[in-house]
Amino acid sequence: MRVLFYCQHVLGIGHFFRSMEIARALEPHEVLFVEGGEPLHGFTPPSHVRWAFLPPVMMDPDFHNMEIRGQDEERLWRERREILLSLYHSFGPDWIVTELFPFGRRIFRHELTPLLDVARSHGPGVRVACSLRDILVEKADVDKYEKRVLNILNTRYDLLLVHADPRVLDLGETFSRIDEIRIPLIYTGLVCRPAPERRRTDGRRVIVASTGGGRVGVDLLRAVIEGLRRLDRGDLELRVFLGPFMEEADRGALASLASIDPRVFLRPFASDFPQELAEASLSISMAGYNTCMDILASRVPALVYPFPQNREQAMRADRLERLGLLRVLASLSPSDLAHAMEALLEHPDVPGSHTLDLDGAARTARLLAGSPLSP
Repeated sequence: MRVLFYCQHVLGIGHFFRSMEIARALEPHEVLFVEGGEPLHGFTPPSHVRWAFLPPVMMDPDFHNMEIRGQDEERLWRERREILLSLYHSFGPDWIVTELFPFGRRIFRHELTPLLDVARSHGPGVRVACSLRDILVEKADVDKYEKRVLNILNTRYDLLLVHADPRVLDLGETFSRIDEIRIPLIYTGLVCRPAPERRRTDGRRVIVASTGGGRVGVDLLRAVIEGLRRLDRGDLELRVFLGPFMEEADRGALASLASIDPRVFLRPFASDFPQELAEASLSISMAGYNTCMDILASRVPALVYPFPQNREQAMRADRLERLGLLRVLASLSPSDLAHAMEALLEHPDVPGSHTLDLDGAARTARLLAGSPLSP
């Protein structure tokens, strides 16, 4: 079986890592992983995954506009479309999987609609699936948005895979016309990276602070460093992970702040982040899908501060807090952060034997491969 997996991240890296984890689970099948965001340098895909790139398009840090980077916009879309179609024809997939589209990434219809039309013209031999996370962001005109999604989904797709545990979050909570979806909808469970065994740290209490890709969340990292300075404890070590897409000015500002406290260490982005959580006494982060999945898999005590631009992270964090699996930070006040860190270090809420379905990657792979699978 051959799978063409289209993934376009525009701000962080959660979409990329979730999609790549599914691609990893598809072994021994062949995967052509087509990425349209800024390439993640230093990452090595599994041997059965071929990694191909479209000219990158990213969102600005304010989450308002796409960055075309001085290129002619019409030329850029034409080039991306031509590359994508060429990859399709040379690879000859059995499945096309688009991450998020048509529920999001509407601007990329310039290249995806031609791809889907070509696949449909080849008859039933090529099937198309949508790979969708648990929560959709809110839209200004919900009626228009949902009608547009349904029109594409019901005419160009064969399968909708929702990477969620419906006992926690159901797609119907953020998509009201779920009953009008005419193709099979299957909840795969949550897509998690494997978590290593917990490790001891020789009496040190390691705090890990991270913000994923790094284009947003600098305020959180700054507040964590300033909060640590209010804790008069010599057994603490704060490891601050800087995302690969963080602005240089923000890196410099955090370096200056970190230099004041010898307990603070700035670290480069770690693609094997679950390894870092394995020896952490506390994780402090935003509440993106992948970060929350790493928290669930590693069972590390966690404080999260949801990205405020839309409802996605706040909804996820709220549900997981209700289950006792993490705590949500109410503010970025350094004094409040210091209090929250101290409280969780002294009385850790360790996520114990929860029953959430974390087998989403393997189940997705089995479904695409045609193995029997119950919804």
